[in-house]
Parts: sequence; structure tokens; C-alpha cells
Amino acid sequence: MTAVVGAAPALAQTGTGNLEIFLKTENGDRVFPQGVTVKVFQDLQQSPIRTATQLENNPFSVSLPLNHRYKVEVYMHDMYAGASFVDLKKAQEKMEITIKNQGGMRLSVFYKDGETPLAGADIVVKSHTGNAWAFFETDANGNTIRSWLYPTVKDTDYYTAEITIAKDIKYVAPPIRLQPNVAQEFKIVTNWPTVIDKLMTVEVYNSTKNKVTKQDGTFVAELYDSKKHKIGESQVTDKGLAHFSNLKVNNYALYIKSKDASGGLQTVAAKRITVTGTQDRFQIYLHNPELNADYLNCNCVAFRLDDVQDYFLAPAQIGVISSFAKKDAPLTIGVIGGLIGTDPNLVSTIKGGLAGGDGTLEVASHSWNNKVLTTMTKAEQQKIISDTNSKIKSVFDVTPTTFIPPENLFNNDTISVLKENGFTHMSSSIDTRDPPPFKKSDFYEFPILPYTARLNVTSGVWTPIPNEQILERIDESLLDYGYAVVMMHPYEFSMYENGFYVNKLDTAQIKQLNLLIDQVQARNLKIVTIGAIQDYDVPDNVGQNKTEAKHAPNCNCVAFRIDNAQDFWLNDVQNEVIDTFVGNKTPVTVSVIGKFIGEDPKAVGAIKDGIGKSHLRIANRGWEYVDHTQYDEQKQISSITQTNDKIAKVFGTKTAIFSPPYDAFNKDTLSAVSRAGIQYFSASTTTDKTPYQDAQTKHVPSTGAFVNMIDDDPFLSGTIQQKALAKTKSGLDQYGFAVISLQPSDFAVKDDAFKNEVDQKKLGLLKSLISDIKSSGIAIVPLDRIPALLDEKSVIIPDWIKNNADWWADGKISDSDFTTGLEYLIEQKIILIPPSAQQSDSGTTIPVWVKNNAKWWAEGKIGNSDFVKGIQYLIQIGVIRV
Repeated sequence: MTAVVGAAPALAQTGTGNLEIFLKTENGDRVFPQGVTVKVFQDLQQSPIRTATQLENNPFSVSLPLNHRYKVEVYMHDMYAGASFVDLKKAQEKMEITIKNQGGMRLSVFYKDGETPLAGADIVVKSHTGNAWAFFETDANGNTIRSWLYPTVKDTDYYTAEITIAKDIKYVAPPIRLQPNVAQEFKIVTNWPTVIDKLMTVEVYNSTKNKVTKQDGTFVAELYDSKKHKIGESQVTDKGLAHFSNLKVNNYALYIKSKDASGGLQTVAAKRITVTGTQDRFQIYLHNPELNADYLNCNCVAFRLDDVQDYFLAPAQIGVISSFAKKDAPLTIGVIGGLIGTDPNLVSTIKGGLAGGDGTLEVASHSWNNKVLTTMTKAEQQKIISDTNSKIKSVFDVTPTTFIPPENLFNNDTISVLKENGFTHMSSSIDTRDPPPFKKSDFYEFPILPYTARLNVTSGVWTPIPNEQILERIDESLLDYGYAVVMMHPYEFSMYENGFYVNKLDTAQIKQLNLLIDQVQARNLKIVTIGAIQDYDVPDNVGQNKTEAKHAPNCNCVAFRIDNAQDFWLNDVQNEVIDTFVGNKTPVTVSVIGKFIGEDPKAVGAIKDGIGKSHLRIANRGWEYVDHTQYDEQKQISSITQTNDKIAKVFGTKTAIFSPPYDAFNKDTLSAVSRAGIQYFSASTTTDKTPYQDAQTKHVPSTGAFVNMIDDDPFLSGTIQQKALAKTKSGLDQYGFAVISLQPSDFAVKDDAFKNEVDQKKLGLLKSLISDIKSSGIAIVPLDRIPALLDEKSVIIPDWIKNNADWWADGKISDSDFTTGLEYLIEQKIILIPPSAQQSDSGTTIPVWVKNNAKWWAEGKIGNSDFVKGIQYLIQIGVIRV
């Protein structure tokens, strides 16, 4: 028994005895000690002489003075569960207390009409003392899963259910009393209407006092929900008013957009509004963004890995840390101070993440032993927090400034101790308490709202949350709080065998995590550590995406890459997507999975037809769709070469392009690509960083996924087609080229699973995007042409030098006259003199091919880079002296 507090004043004793207490259910089973509180009362005293929480064992022992009568009360989930008495006269005594069996609780939640189910609401079930014991989310029918909790034996005991739709929108249900051994149903009717029948008015101000008029311009008000779905649009009148109706209770993002002369829209003000029906007028200010929000907005996401400790599920801990490191994505890890420092693999992994000093790995304190702080005195909290700091400093040579409280529980003493020990950040849970608004401060609270798995407290099993739901929670957190912190645990990435989590990595869940990181980055969200959230504030724009532009060279070209082509699976959809390009004679690259291509005449025939009719290239996607970073270099070479051979056999052509599964790669991958004779490498800009054209293997990563291109982004104006083109141009501006990746499943009809049936709406959007790109004067090119086009654009040569080259090729000017132009090109570093250049006598004959190159270049038949190579050759051999 641990955490004993509240001891009474010392009493005259004639010795002590040991009382062993065993807690059992009505069935005779041993009670699991989690959530148990035991109070021991001596004689007729009203206050306990012992109070124990966080029991580690059952049975457990307590030492008490002899020759007294004791009452032992047991509380389960803060509910009175039973009591027993003993006269302690012997040195050893035993006591059994029978605890009533749990009761089943399932909630059904409805709007005010009592008939319309409330879907997607968060529910926290708390005891009458305020401690949280169960967490639910309602399904489409407003129902929660059933949870088994301890019954309410006393009339004064009860549970409460706090139902939350969004930040600041909460309903507390009447007290719930739970019977033992019964699966009970509880219907909760909230006070929220299904639809608010009031007209919501938005007042748009151009100053703190005056509303906008026609003289200020033409404005449109748009309303979006937390999932970025457009809910409504209203023209702003000449009196500065806009109106919305038939809204549901929720938080919304309100945008005011200004129309330009061509009818385009630009966001000029943004604000989050809470619609519950109690307020029907909202103000928004064009030139005073600080008046529109009570918090900052970082447009960023932090990931938090809790329970980091020696040996315990270490493969999962190392796997998660490594996943973020491979993607150059920041991560915060919560280290348990008393359980760190002896596991060489884990410690070296963490030290490796810290070695760069770039802040991509943050070590946070997760306390000393993962015990709940709220059961401790302030002095006890002070000691374990200080001890943890000292241990982390001794092991990793860093002092944490971010704190993650065990079980996300803390109190005012915790915050006071943290500030006294130099902490500037704390990350708990939104379910624990709502944090203060995100403002500049010397102490920040950044709790989690999204999490990657949910714990079933009854079974102890963690259920993964689908990435789509996690992303929705991230969007919700960004809207409601201005940041998002995602919680993870080692359990979620470990194998579950025979009722226990074991030290084996769950590779399937690691793949999902890698995909989640890519999806977050693809949304143009910044991934940061918890300690860096406040450094990325965007105070004047609620969640607006911003792209940092990078300049030339720019090929003004786009390539398309169809990924994961294979036999039989969605082959009708796959073929129609391919035919969309082939039929329009539009270049496209199709990546195939070696093991799963060649047996399906329909799939093979479509690709062969494309090779014959159009600029269809085949890319190597590896032998199996497996993260190749799990392989050593030799196995990666084998995967690539085996697929190369299969492509040659099936399609009668060679491939020069490798596109790694999951866009994941490491140095062994790049070495394997080079050794396999692959010239072009295409991953993603989320995993592959600039520069792209310096290596021997040319890197041409995808700059965007088609599913993201057709996402109806609320931060862009226009139709979905117009937004898709704008995103394509944004990629060109940022990277100098654009590669759009897509796969057959993007165009398949989906119910519970994908069907081999084309979603004509999405295929239509692809056709529109192809047409719009061409109409905009942007070239659609084969993926492997991009490096040469970029190289071409990077070489800018004045026209007068072209004239010189033409005259020189025709013998109208001498070598020395032509050298004048070369000196300029060398001075501008357009032509680089090789270090090995031999400046021999100039009597050496000039090869005919060089003069031909000069002529063709002057006539535009070859590019700048080909011409420069010829001149470099002449300088190297000393034909032209400079």
C-alpha cells in the first residue's frame, strides 16, 4: 500500500500489528487495485488515521497500533464500496472485504427534442468528487459503448456525465446512480436544439466603432465547421451586416472575404464564433485582428509520447522516436525519471535525437514514478519533480521545461512547484480541465485533444483511432484552441499477445503513424515540439495556411504519378484513370509493385497500351509494398532489381525511376537505387528535402497528393477546380516544379470498402485539373524530364552570347573573340572551370561536335546546359584559354 497520508497525532502504543486486507468481488475474484481508496478509522474517531490510494497489490498490508478496534472503508472510483471491522490484538490479522460487482453503463444522448441523436459528442463520466473514470464518444445513433463501473451503494454517491460538443459548449447530465450486476441504459436529453431557429447576424467593422459600407469594398461572409466544411455564405450588406440561419450548436470559423475587380476573394478577417442560441449577434473587425480572437493560433501540431522508460515496450518507444527522426519531424517524449538510464538502446536513441541540437526532439518530465500527483502533498511533489529533473540532466544533459503529469492529473500545488523549478510548459488533457486562452505568457498549458488510441479501462486494451478521425480532432483543436497536441503511448505500437503487451513492434501501427505524419505535413501544418508551440503564432488568421515561397529555377511544369498499380485489385478503376491520361496524350508515370503485376491481362494491357500510345513511364515501387527502411541495403537492392527484371519481362521496357513505398527511405535506399542503376528517385517533399538536383540520382518528389488537391480548402477562394489549380501553382512557386501523386483508390466508390467502380465525380475533377493546367500555360511532362528542365531554367545566358556562338560556329569570329563572351559566363559562374583543367597550347583542334552544339544552341535546337557542357570540355582540355 502506497501514498499513505493524513496520519493522526501519535498515540500511546503497546506495539503494532500487521493487518492484511484482501478485496474480492461477489464472485470471489480478486479486485484489481486500480482506482481503489482505503480509509482506516481507529476506535470511534471520525477522521481516518490512514488513507491509501494507488494500491499496487491486492492483498495488501497496513501496520497499525495493537489493542484498538478498527473500521476499514473501501472506495471504488470514489464510490463507497464496503467496510469491515477488526479488533487488532495479534501481530498478524487478516481481513476480507467483499465488493459488489460492477454495473454496466451505456448512455444514449439526444438533442432537446429527445428524439434526434447527438452524434460525435465527447463524454466524460466523473464521480461526485470530480474525478474522471470513463471517456466516451457517441456514435451516429447518439450511443456510447458500454462501460462497467463500480455501483453507487450510498444514496449520496453518484456519477455525472459531462457532454461536450466543442470548446465552451458543455452539458452536465443529472446524477447517474449505477446498480451492481446490471447492464443499465441511460437516456440523456440535452438542452441544445437540433437547429437554432434564430437569425444569426454578423456585424463587420472597419474600425472599433464603424461598420463597413460600400466605400470600403464588396465583402462576403463565409462560415465553416471544424472539419473545414463550408456551412454557409452571406453577402455583407452596405450596412455592414451578414446573416446566417438554420445553424446547429457548435463552434464555427467565420471568414470575411473581400472581392477584387475580377471577382476573386481574399480573406481579410477571421474569427471563431460559438453558436449555442444564447447569442444572435457577432462582431468581427477588418483592421483589428486582435479583437477577433482571445487566443493566438500557431497552425501547428505537436506529438507527445508518454511513459518513456527503460526496457518497457522499448521496441515501440524506439520505433516511434525513429519514425519522427526519419521524417525530420519534431517530437516531445515524456520521460519517467526513476525508470530511465540503464537501457542502452533506448538511451542511445534519445541521445541521437538530441545530438543535432536542432530542437526536433524534446525531453519532457513525466514525473519520477508515474504516480498521480494529486494524492501527494506539495513537498512530495516538489521532491519527485526535482529528482526527475536531476536524473534527466545526468542521463541526457538537458533540463526539461515541459511537464506531462501522470494520468494527466494535477492541482494548484503542481503548477506552483513547476514554476518554482523553471518549467514553462505543461501538457495534460482537455478532459482534465480547460486550459487558459493561448496568449503570450511565462507558463503555458497545452493539453491534448487528439490521441492515437483509446484505452478500454476494463480490458486494459488500447484501440487504435483511424487517422481520419485523428485529423478531424486536430482540425477541431486548431479551431477551438489555436494548437493541437496529439497523445501517444508505447502500448499502441506494441504487439498484444496472450492478454499482455510484449516487447515486439507492431509494424502495422508504425506504418499508420508514418502515414499520419505525412498527412499532417501535407496539410501544410507545422509539426513542432510542445515547448515550441508559442513560437509559431499567427495571431491574425484562424487556422489559415501559409506557404513560404521559394524562387527560381522554375520549370513551369507538372508531372503526374499514379502509385501502386497492380493486378486485379480495382483494375477497372485503375485502367480508367490511366486512360484519362493516355486518351488525352498526357504524360504520366505509373509505379508498379513488382510481386503483384503481370498476371492480370486487363491491368497489363492498359499499361502496355499507354506505353505504345503516349508518354507513359513505368516506375519501380519495390517488390512488395513494404517500408524499405526496414530492410538492409542488400535486401533493398534485391527488391529494386527483382522489380526491374519483372518490368522488363512483362512490359518489354526498362525503368529509370524508383518510388519507395510510403515515400520512406534512408541512406541505404539511396545507395541501393544508385547500385541498381536507377537515375530518378521520387518520394515526397514531406520525406525528401532540398536540394533535389545535386546528387548523381535525380530526386523528383511528389509535391502534393490528388486527394489533398481536391479538398475544399476554406482558406482558398473559388470552386474546388479553381482551388486545385491554385494549389498546383503554389507547389510550382515553392519547389520550382510540381508532381501530383494519385492512386486508383482515390477514384473508387467506397461504402464500407472500396469497390471496383469509378467515382465519376472525382474522375471529373482529375480531368478538369489536367485541362486547367494546360490552359494556364503550364506544361505537363514526364516525371523524369523535370530535372533537365530545371537545369535548363537554372542557366540564364544573354542573347548577345547566342549571336556570338552562331557567328563562331560559322567561322565569322575567331576563338579569341568568342572567349570574350565566355569570360562573362565564367565571371557570372554560369560556366564553371573544372579543377582538373589543363591549360595547354591553343593550337589543338576544336571537335566538330562542339561547333555543331553552338550552332544548334543558337538556333534553339538544344538547351543551355548542353551548350555549357561543350564549352566546359574545351576549357578543360585547354582549347579555349580563359
